[in-house]
Amino acid sequence: MSKIYFKCTFLSDVILHASSNTEGKIERLDFIPGSNFLGMVARDYKSFDKDAKKVFHDGAVRFNDATIAINGNITYHVPFSWYAPKGTPLEKANNELYNEYHLTKEEYEEFIQKNKQPKQQREGYFTTDGKFTKLSYIYRQKSAYDRKKRRSKKSQMFGFFALPKDLEWIFSVELDDDKYKDKIIKLLTTAKYLGKARNAEYGNIKIENIDKPNDNLTQELNPIQIEGKYYIFLYALSRLALTDDLNINSYTPSLNSLQITNGAIKIDYEKSYIRTSRYTPYVDIRANFDFERLVINKGSVIAIEVTKDFDVKAYQEKISKGIGLYLSEGLGKVIVNPTFVTQKNPFAKLEKKENNSKIKTEASPLVSWLQAQKEEEIQNYELLKRVKVFIKNHKEDIKNKKSQWGQIRSLCNISQNDDEIFEKLFSEEMVHNHPKGFLLHGKAKEKWSNALIEAIRNEKENGNYLKFIKLLSIYAPKEDDKET
Repeated sequence: MSKIYFKCTFLSDVILHASSNTEGKIERLDFIPGSNFLGMVARDYKSFDKDAKKVFHDGAVRFNDATIAINGNITYHVPFSWYAPKGTPLEKANNELYNEYHLTKEEYEEFIQKNKQPKQQREGYFTTDGKFTKLSYIYRQKSAYDRKKRRSKKSQMFGFFALPKDLEWIFSVELDDDKYKDKIIKLLTTAKYLGKARNAEYGNIKIENIDKPNDNLTQELNPIQIEGKYYIFLYALSRLALTDDLNINSYTPSLNSLQITNGAIKIDYEKSYIRTSRYTPYVDIRANFDFERLVINKGSVIAIEVTKDFDVKAYQEKISKGIGLYLSEGLGKVIVNPTFVTQKNPFAKLEKKENNSKIKTEASPLVSWLQAQKEEEIQNYELLKRVKVFIKNHKEDIKNKKSQWGQIRSLCNISQNDDEIFEKLFSEEMVHNHPKGFLLHGKAKEKWSNALIEAIRNEKENGNYLKFIKLLSIYAPKEDDKET
């Protein structure tokens, strides 16, 4: 088995939702599911021919989740077994950060006497050397567009929570056969879009193949003794879709679905810290929804009572490819007995380190909205400067074309994204014996210079093409007014 690593960089804001719902409360994701990377490779599904089932469905290739990177290092979701005093940030908890099943009744009472209430930790990511971060989201309010009336639709307001650009993520792909390695690397590193609203200003990414990042993960190779009994702890590195005794996807897994039989006594739910969710993935190629998945969330901890002589190392090797269903999509990854779960104080011995990560802490919706408004104003200002420079460079060619600019402005109003307006202006599809694109036929083609048309075409490479053309169609006609 081989493992290849990738870095995913956000070149724009990206919208990641936990489900395909478009109404009601939408759960945001703080990681990139492996199914997204599987989908990027599946664009070339037919070229895999007879191997397609093996690559995309049988688990021979496993596209793992991407998690946020801190200074280029791999991070892990905070285990739900972690407890710290209420109101104390994780990076400041140090000796007061505990795995709760190690706390005695007396230690709980000591917390209460100090007016410190232990609280379960549910959000955030950390590195094995004790650096922490939480993701922030940018909120933007939008309105649906009425094409017929050329204005915003009434009662059609909606909002997006997006992860900001410039974030870096790390993920891996595991392969049982290196036969597909080069092809998968090529398809992933040429992918450019991710998440929802990709036709708008969201979802632009860059993926690079990288060497294995630094990671100092350590694991206990013996069962952990607590109150005279012996346990192993499974930390959910990804979401887990496990099954019951009837092999039906369930929130209450059987020991068989955990691939543990010899030496296992029972799943101890009192010492387990499990959070669950459900989602129904949408498959574009079938234009339909897949089966609903019942999953145990990333960060959950499952405690299993075992015999004293249980072979932890053998079990680690047995489940190295994952447990449960949908392994190809990155589900089923677990770590057995990681020390940040087995130790009473995971970071008590570490010196306090400054977190130099550029990732921002969670901001309120109001602050996010104000930040988004400011960023949008800056973006619009830079875009206007770009338009003014374009007009200055093509001043003579732009004059005396008011009616054509008006028609271009109308085309902008009925276009949804950069590709759509470009198609309307430069489509070479033949209709009535001439190219369909507005600037390739009729009066525009006759009166406009080839230099101006090519300059407008080339501006698409600079991004924000729809906004640029719309602003250009507004300000260009004013050159005629300056002469009168």
